[in-house]
Amino acid sequence: MAVADTELTAGVVLQRMNTTQRFSFIAGIVEGLSYARYLRDGKDPAGMACINTWFYDDTKGAIEQVYTAFGTFPDHPPAAVMFVLLNQVCE
Repeated sequence: MAVADTELTAGVVLQRMNTTQRFSFIAGIVEGLSYARYLRDGKDPAGMACINTWFYDDTKGAIEQVYTAFGTFPDHPPAAVMFVLLNQVCE
């Protein structure tokens, strides 16, 4: 698990969190970003639905995409990496 004085980066998520912790952390980011998308889109649910469908309908595939993105950008904030990934998945 990440230590309080360690910057929480995508690499830290991959290296220090166990599978259960990573899933919960990533699911929280997905929920937050899907709701932010809903608000950004003027409460049109299409973008939020795209994000939730991508993550929850093929969780294993989505998690692998997230792990690949986190591995590619290990020094970046996890939410920022997820934001870019989700904007690519749900334009």
